[in-house]
Amino acid sequence: MKNKKSKEEPIEQVVTEEEVSVETPVEEGPSDEELIAMAEAKAKEYRELAQRVQAEFDNYRKRNNESVRNARIEGGNEVILGLLPLADTMEIALKMVTDEKSKEGIQLIYKQLKSLLEKYEVTEIEAQGEAFDPDLHHAVLQIEDAEQAGKVVEVLQKGYRRSGKVIRYAMVKVAQ
Repeated sequence: MKNKKSKEEPIEQVVTEEEVSVETPVEEGPSDEELIAMAEAKAKEYRELAQRVQAEFDNYRKRNNESVRNARIEGGNEVILGLLPLADTMEIALKMVTDEKSKEGIQLIYKQLKSLLEKYEVTEIEAQGEAFDPDLHHAVLQIEDAEQAGKVVEVLQKGYRRSGKVIRYAMVKVAQ
């Protein structure tokens, strides 16, 4: 008989789970309570950030509105300052013109101009006979008069204010 070589068959080994006792480390993450606390902290942080951004925007809007309002007022003041010499000239013309028809026409125009100034809260600064006030008056001349010392004796050019703010000081002659 011939020698038969036997083929070796691989041996299969069956290993059960019970036999394998490899310990795998279990990573423990944050507990549910810790996760909730972290989420609440983040939510609080975002809420505070949103509130700060909202407050900053509100402040920006208020500053911007105030700047626009001031620019409009200053622009209006510039236009009014340009009209005041016209009012001065009309007053002089009313004193000089002798023709009644011409005087009547100038008075009509002057009245319209005064009405326009009133509409924009422009008022005359009272100066004649008043105590000199450097916040309202610009003294360009002085005279000696002990009886009226410190008072305005003559208005050389009318002064005006708009909404309480002086836009043109009254040029006056003051007694010492």
